[in-house]
Amino acid sequence: MEINADNLRMVNGQIKPINGMTEKLVSIFNSLDREGFMPKEFKQSAYVEKSFALSNHRVILKPELVAKIAMYIDLKENENVLILGSTTGYLTAILSLIAETVIVVEEEESFIKSSEIAIKENNLNNVIYINKSISSGCMEQSPFNAIIIEGAVDHVPQKLLNQLENGGRLIAILSENGLCNAKMFTRKETMFHSQQLFPCSLPVLPSFKEKNIFSF
Repeated sequence: MEINADNLRMVNGQIKPINGMTEKLVSIFNSLDREGFMPKEFKQSAYVEKSFALSNHRVILKPELVAKIAMYIDLKENENVLILGSTTGYLTAILSLIAETVIVVEEEESFIKSSEIAIKENNLNNVIYINKSISSGCMEQSPFNAIIIEGAVDHVPQKLLNQLENGGRLIAILSENGLCNAKMFTRKETMFHSQQLFPCSLPVLPSFKEKNIFSF
């Protein structure tokens, strides 16, 4: 496996030091060159420790945030995962090297096109893209072992939680009173338990700005 030197420095400096990070995840991040998942205008900054703003309040997550999401969701080889809003596909690619199947719901066609190119260039064949509203989830393919909302939300719709398998978990970055915190929701039969993971900062996804709010 050929490892890009800049990508290696990014992993060693930003990802490997994360408390609880596994050797397996570190190896996966080393195997995928982040530059290949960046738009042309951001390629020179691919390994920088920052998130990048795109149009319509969409964001390319910084490497550390991608790594923390991948670590906390803790996918197994026989599990499926739903990603809501994949932007450039970096997190999608990372998780595809662990999960059995990755289903991506993305409403921006341009993001799907660029992500599919990067996915194919890396010979990843277990990713399915669906072009529709990200706030709806993907009921037709549910239940899921894991769901990740790639962006901040001001609420987690009950219809998304209902798409989890029993024992499944959902990671969302909740914006509350101007502050963002990543939380994990775990399904136990008909009950849902929440756990705060870590603070971060992201804009709220427009698709999730709805009046009907489900909260804990």
